[in-house]
Formats: sequence, C-alpha cells, structure tokens
Amino acid sequence: MGTPAKRALAVVAAVVALAAPAAWFATAAQPDAVRVVSSSADRVTSVVSFSFAGATRSYRMYVPAAPTGTRRALLVALHPLGGSGAKFERASGLDRRAAAAGAIVVYPDGLGHSWDAGTCCGYAVRHHLDDVRFLVRVVADVSRRLPIDRSRIAVTGFSNGALMSYRLVCERPDLFHVAVAVAGDAVGPRCNPAQPVTLVHVHGARDALIPLSGVASSALDRDGFPPAAASIERLAVADGCTGASTGRLSYGTDWTATGCDNNETVELITLTALNHHYPTGAGDRARYGLDMSVLTWSFAQTAWAAAA
Repeated sequence: MGTPAKRALAVVAAVVALAAPAAWFATAAQPDAVRVVSSSADRVTSVVSFSFAGATRSYRMYVPAAPTGTRRALLVALHPLGGSGAKFERASGLDRRAAAAGAIVVYPDGLGHSWDAGTCCGYAVRHHLDDVRFLVRVVADVSRRLPIDRSRIAVTGFSNGALMSYRLVCERPDLFHVAVAVAGDAVGPRCNPAQPVTLVHVHGARDALIPLSGVASSALDRDGFPPAAASIERLAVADGCTGASTGRLSYGTDWTATGCDNNETVELITLTALNHHYPTGAGDRARYGLDMSVLTWSFAQTAWAAAA
C-alpha cells in the first residue's frame, strides 16, 4: 500500500484524473507540489508551490477544459498590497471569461502580500525580493505542466499588482508583452523595454491612494508616484510612438498613442467617478463605466490577434 503520504497522493491524483482539464497533473515534474482546491468536468483550480530563493512560493491556477495538446493563452493576475492570489481570483471575475478566451489564469502570491515593483511596496521592497525573476519562474513552471503559447501571455494587476505589471513589461517584454494595469504606475528602476509592448492603463480620477496626477510622497511609497500620464508616456516613447489622440467617453477620457512601432497599443483610460477600486461586474460597470474582467480579456485577445 505504501506510506500514508503516498496513499493520500494517489487518491488526489485519481480524483484529478477524472477531470479532463487536469490531465497535466500526472505529468507535472513535482506533483506533490500541486493541491487541487476545486474541480468539475469543465475546469480545475489548483495551488502550486515550489521553492524559490530560500522560500516556498505559490500561485493559484485556473485551468478551463480544452482539447488535449491545445496550446493555451496565459494570463498572470497580480493582487494588490495586502491581498492574495485567492482574494484577487474571487474579486476580479477574471475566471468567468477564461474559458471563452481559451486561457489559463494564474494568481501568484506575493511574500508579505506585496510585490517589489521598484520603490513600492511593503515587505517585498523592504526585503529586496526579486519578484521579476519569481514571476518569470511562475510562467516557466506553468509551461512545463501545460502547453502554453508563449506568443499569448499577458499580465494584469491592481494597485501594487499594477505597479508590478508595469515593471514586468519594462524589464521582461520578451515574455510579458501585453499588460493591463489598474491604478498603478511605473516605479521600477528602469523602463526602456528592449522591444515594443502593448499596455492599457486604467485609473480613477478620484483615486486618493495612487493619485491620477501623481504625488511626491505617500504612506505606500515615500518616493511617491508619478502622474499616470508620465508612466504611459514612458512606454509610448519606448515604443517609438509619434503622436497621440484624446477622446471623450461617457464615463471619462481615453488617451491613445499613435504611430507606435509594430502598431502597438499604448493607452490611458481615465474613469471620472472611480476611486482606488478594481471595477468588475455589472454594478461597477453601471457606476464607473467599465468592467475590468471584460476589458482585460478583450484587450489581451485583440493584442494577441494583432501580433499573430
């Protein structure tokens, strides 16, 4: 029969094998690092853990059903300061449309519920964690468990997660080519992507925590935050964009760079009524004008299609 631990692992593996989306489980290099938290005939959610830089790190992974061997799109979703992968999964609504997008969603956990996005935030910055390398490792770990289409990888995040999203496209555009940032800016040590990137930045005009117009210093980051316009313009310059257009929306404004290399999209959407909040669901869409669970997928899919 084997040891109790081996018997327990065999039971879990047998349960997972019943669900079509979890065929990857049996071939995972470290199956004892995978814990299935929920499953059905059309999806599996698991927590994957591995050792990284002397600590145990983890991420949640939502895998909708797909034909065997299908190369999947991947969305990396980053929680805010004080949050977690599990909380952001519940709050964001991103899983609901993952199957329609044919995509896997992963929700990594930052140590100390934080990300080292440069000058912000919390535990991660105080301890100089290498979260860029950690998140690259997350993508590599998913890729060895499931067939991932490396041309269809995107990152999104809210607040500290958005700050980290900016850092990823700035420093690793070879992997994180498409990003959706909500209430976050570029606060990393450098932002000169080696290749053109696509990013939409959504920010609330009433955001007092990370103000739209920037702030010299704050409780989150003593170095403060740049104006959202300055962050997006850094990417526009890096993308070789030659101009910009501004349009009025019923719920705010839309600034879009033009003439960018490879026709990349660099865009800032300002929501007039939004504070420091991640808008998702029908209620938020009616109140603020956008549902980020919808915009994220539509933006990523449009970017992937344009690059194909």
